[in-house]
Formats: sequence, structure tokens, C-alpha cells
Amino acid sequence: MKQSVVEVQQYFRISGMVAVGAMLFGGCVGSVNGPGGDDSDDNGSSKPPPPVVDDNGNVIGVKPTFSCDNGAVPASVGLRKLTTTQYRNTLRDLIGVAFNGDNTEAMGVWSALSAGLAKYPTEERERVPQDLHGSYRQLDQDLQQAHVDVGYEIAAAAASKMVEGARLGKLVGGCATDSNTGNDAACIDDFIKGFGERALRRPLETDEVAFYRGFYGTSNAIDPLAFTDLIAGFLTAPQFLYMVEHGDRAIPNKADLFGLSNFELASRLSYHFTQSMPDADLWAAAKAGTLTSEGEYEKQVDRLMDDPRARKASQEFFTDYLKVEDLPALEAANDKKDFKALAGDLAVTNMLRQNMIDDAVEMFQYYTWEKGGSVDDVLKSELSFARTSDLAKVYNVEPWDGQSDPPALPGGERPGFLTRAAFLSTDQATTRPIMKGVFIRTSVLCDEIPPPPPGASNAPVDTTNGTTREAVEAITEQASSACAGCHQTLINGLGFATENYDALGRHRSEEVLFSDEGKERLRLEVNTRAIPRVFEDDEREVSGPGELMARIAESGKVQACMARNYFRFTFARWEDAEGADNCALERLRKTVDGGGGLKDMLRTVALSTEFKSRKFAQ
Repeated sequence: MKQSVVEVQQYFRISGMVAVGAMLFGGCVGSVNGPGGDDSDDNGSSKPPPPVVDDNGNVIGVKPTFSCDNGAVPASVGLRKLTTTQYRNTLRDLIGVAFNGDNTEAMGVWSALSAGLAKYPTEERERVPQDLHGSYRQLDQDLQQAHVDVGYEIAAAAASKMVEGARLGKLVGGCATDSNTGNDAACIDDFIKGFGERALRRPLETDEVAFYRGFYGTSNAIDPLAFTDLIAGFLTAPQFLYMVEHGDRAIPNKADLFGLSNFELASRLSYHFTQSMPDADLWAAAKAGTLTSEGEYEKQVDRLMDDPRARKASQEFFTDYLKVEDLPALEAANDKKDFKALAGDLAVTNMLRQNMIDDAVEMFQYYTWEKGGSVDDVLKSELSFARTSDLAKVYNVEPWDGQSDPPALPGGERPGFLTRAAFLSTDQATTRPIMKGVFIRTSVLCDEIPPPPPGASNAPVDTTNGTTREAVEAITEQASSACAGCHQTLINGLGFATENYDALGRHRSEEVLFSDEGKERLRLEVNTRAIPRVFEDDEREVSGPGELMARIAESGKVQACMARNYFRFTFARWEDAEGADNCALERLRKTVDGGGGLKDMLRTVALSTEFKSRKFAQ
């Protein structure tokens, strides 16, 4: 039953209720954007979550929020491994620092490591019960034997090259090549302290200096082979390969929670924004002990956000968040005659697939970094970010040069990121409205869909006598079907609203159906009218993708969902189902749903207490 805004507000005042539980859709679990979803201020007090109303003032849902308990202590990842990207970047940058910015020598060493680095294992989007399709590579903490074996090979090769010939003197200093043997012992110890602190990303303790001196051996003579062993020891150290954190001060009234030290903060900030070790400015702030001061910390956050490398880090987030790499290998589908007939004069190649992926990610990057845009912008944008002629042909625009303003798409034809080819294309001649609906429901709205019943098929539907939509409706929406409850309320409506694009993302008003031999057999008008039910009680019909994007934007669900996803990417773990992470989630949600832009979201998380501290379980 629908209620007016006044009735809902009165109910909140009378009952004191500040959250709406999970919604039920005919036996299917709906929104999970709780728990407890209130709109807590910084002091933990609660406000009623804002309702969403239709044109008649009827409440059709409540914006999801997160109930903040300021006394809760969030969990922390035990020991976080550097990702492959972070490992490569750190090794490259450390070599550069070791040679004091001598790019010729640094690149000479780095280029010799390419074969080994190619064998170093890469992360996969971690499949977890909450996301069986894979979430974030940052969550993949699996340690393989190849990490150990290949990592040792790379360390040995790098160390050998770094001390080769005249490089030893440039690496260690003149004391390693002069005729004075009396300064050799101090020369070795100074190198251990200087190179060691940058490799381990903190100053070495006295006993650690002695430990790494053992890698060199008992001799005080300058020996390139001994330096090779010493450097390899640093490059295989746990403190080099992992983000090792101890904290240096207890947080008042927070059991087992400790603030990070200056050097630990420097590493967190650096790896979050640049995917590498701290640079000279950040390292200097850590050594000066000023990074734990609020002013210096904010200054460093803003400086790193202006670093071009921050864009590459956010690119990884958007790539995983949008799951664009799930786009099938389109080129292989050219063997199917019906697919080939659908493609027509469009050259469907693996490069086109990559261009589709780049286009989708570029939209988010553009609104994050160039325009300071919001979630609304990416939901409603009618600009093209296709840089190549093949994808520009799909969109019927000129390619974007990446320098001037992006070209406008044909008016009203393709609003928002969900109308871009990466989210529409398939490796068959027909569209996949079910897959589109599932993606929007689970990845964009963060709602849950129960597993399909036994015997459910993922095979293409039979379009012998009708459109793809009609075939899907016939199979999934019959009253007697076990699929009907979820498909009618959670999936189909979201997918049907974008049926005005074909299986390669081209705009259309008719669906052209082909025989297996590639002969055209039917042309049927597409129907994009649907009831997407972004909220359970929202029975408003949409006419197509534009109105669908508006429904999604007004719901607040996409903003809360993005907050969840950026939290997962940042902290390399799934949020606490019991709500211990809700304070951080609510700050992120408020940022993107309160007029803030996507770039503001990145800054908000770095300034949060949760980012600057960690829990040590007793």
C-alpha cells in the first residue's frame, strides 16, 4: 500500500523507527542497502531516511542510508599483499630512487626485468558469496607458489643488474669505488640503512640493520656479489611485498583500534592514489613526523589527487566496479552466420571489444577528473567517449580526440552509461535482457537476487515467432513459472527498457532476426516500455532508457551502492554485514548523494578515520 509523505513522517515520529528492512518481492529478496539505514550525523544521532515520492505525492520507497554507530570498531585486513600492479610500480620506483633519479641507469636495470615480470601472477576479480561474478582484484589476497619463485628470480635479477659494472658506484656511493678500504664497513651499513628504509618503507631498527648485514656476509670488503645478496634480501622481504602495519597510538574509546604511524600513513596514501611507494614529498613528510597532523595530511591528500597516477588508480576501480571485462570475446562470434549478418559492415574485432570497455571507463574518468561530475552525470550524460572510428560508427558520431569537448550523441538516443555498448553487446545475434537486468539490479543498485531454480537455462531464447523480449516474457513470466516472481519484479523490467539497442550496442527501432544461416527472416518493432520497479512499490512505467536512468538516480540506491563498492576497493574487503563499517559508508553515501562529485568520494575516504587507523584483534 502506498502512503503519503506526511503519513510516513508521522509514522517515523510516532514509532521512532529510522530504518526500513529488506524489501520482499514476491518471495525474492530485494534491497540490502541497510542494515538499519538511517541518516546519522557526525555525532551518531539519527534522522528519518528521505522518502521517494511519485508525481502524486505517494511514497514509493525510501532512500537507503547506513546507520552509523560511532562506538563500532571496523575490522581490518590482516596482512595486505601488494597487487601485481603495486609490486611492479614499487620495484620500478625503488630502482629509480636507488640511482638518485638517474633514469638511464634505472631504465637499464628495469628493461632487463621484463621477462620475469611477465611471469609474475596477476590478480583476479575475487569471487565471493556476495558476488559470484567477481568483485575487486584488490580483494584477491591469494599467495601462489609462483609469487615466491618468480619474485625471487626478479629480485636476484634486479640485484645483479643494479651492481653491474660502474652501476655499483652510482648505487652505493663513491665509498664503494675509492681506494680507501677504511670506510668500507660504514659504506655497507649506510647503504643498508638508506636503501633499506625505502625498500621497507620505514626506518630500520638497530637489530634489523644487523639482520640485513648478515645477507652481505662477515667481510667488510666491497663485493658486488655480496651487494647482490643484500639487495635481493630486501626485495624478497615481507615488509617489501606486503603492507605491514603496527600502528603507534591507541584510539580513545575504541577497543583494539590504533592510529597508523607517519610511515604507515604515507604508504596507505601512496598505494591508494598512486599504486606505488611514497614519493619524495610524502616520504619527507613522514620522516619529519608531520603526516599525522591534520593540515599536512590534507595537503598530501590533495597533492596526490593531482598526481596523474591517481587517474590510473581510479581507472582500476571503475573497470572492476563496472565489470566491463565480462564483455564476451566478440571476435570469436564472427563464426556464427547470424551474428555476422547482424554485424553487417561493422568490423567486429577484439579491438572493438576493448574500445567498448575503454569508452565506458573513460566516461567515469571524465566526470571524475575533468568535470568534477556526479553520479547523476554518468546516469544521464549524452556525450560520446568513443576515441576510435569503429565504436564511433556504432554511436553514429565522430571519434573523440580526447582533447576537446566530447561530441554529443544523437539527441535523446543514448542517455547514461548503461546505454553504452559495453553494457549492451553480446556474442550472439540477439540481446540478453535478463543479463542486463541482473547486472543493474545487483551491481548498480546493490539489491540481491536469489539463485535461479534448478534447471534454469542460460541458453539464448527461441525467437522463432517474436522478439527477444517476447521470448523472454513467454519463458519467465508465466503465472505457473517458478521464475515469474523474480523476473517480473527484479529483472525483466530493468532489461527491457534498453531493448532499443541491438546486440552490438547500435540504436534501433526494429529488431532484425536472422536464421542460423544468416538470412533475414523477421523485422519486428521493439518495445522498451517497462515497469522496472527500482523500488518494490514503484509501479510507474518507463518508456525507455532515459526514464529508467531518472528512476535509478532518484532512488538513491545507485549512490549507496557506489559507496559500498568504493569502500570494498579501498579497504580490500567486503563491508561488515553487522554494520561496523556503516559510519564510513554513510560518509561516502552522503558525499555522492549530497551534491558531491565522484572526485569528492575519493577524497572523503582518504580523510576518514577508518583510512587512518586499523584494528588489531586481541
